[in-house]
Amino acid sequence: MLLTADEVSRSLRGSWQLLQRQAEGIRLFDVSYEGFWRSFGAIVLTLPVAVVALASERIQRGLGTEGLRLADHLGLTLSFALAHVVLFCAFPLLMIGFVRLMGLERAYVPFVVAHNWTNAFLAFVFAVPMALVMLGLATPGLGAFYALAFMVIAARLRWFVARVTLGVSGGLAAALVVADFAVEIGLATLFDALTG
Repeated sequence: MLLTADEVSRSLRGSWQLLQRQAEGIRLFDVSYEGFWRSFGAIVLTLPVAVVALASERIQRGLGTEGLRLADHLGLTLSFALAHVVLFCAFPLLMIGFVRLMGLERAYVPFVVAHNWTNAFLAFVFAVPMALVMLGLATPGLGAFYALAFMVIAARLRWFVARVTLGVSGGLAAALVVADFAVEIGLATLFDALTG
């Protein structure tokens, strides 16, 4: 069940269309059983972004980023990789209970497929502020402002994905977006506490 270039291309185009509030973008995703499991492979597309985030974390801890030093603190690198995987998979797992409670089991696969692919798409968006700060092209304050702006973009996209795939009201879709961000922030805070 390896990702193909065609599936990656279609799924990223679908993510872009959903960002533009074009509901037909959902048709570009493979929502078959195999497509569901392959959508978790979209995490591979986030690896360059994860490396930027790890480098940023190392800079904050005063560990440096020269050469191949990203792996010289193996505990941090492995825990960061584990946190990356957990963050990618946590909300789709938590959504199992929600769809059962709401009787939306049929919508679960399209939601998770769209969620996974749009998360890969958004990973690149979130990497921009980090990269600008790391390259010295933006102050940390400006980077935080950019990150906040990109968070609004992410919230809008996730809201639209919930509306299109689950067919829920705008208010319930907004509550799901808040829950999604709460899970990410909670897990990231836990990761920081455990590796601090």
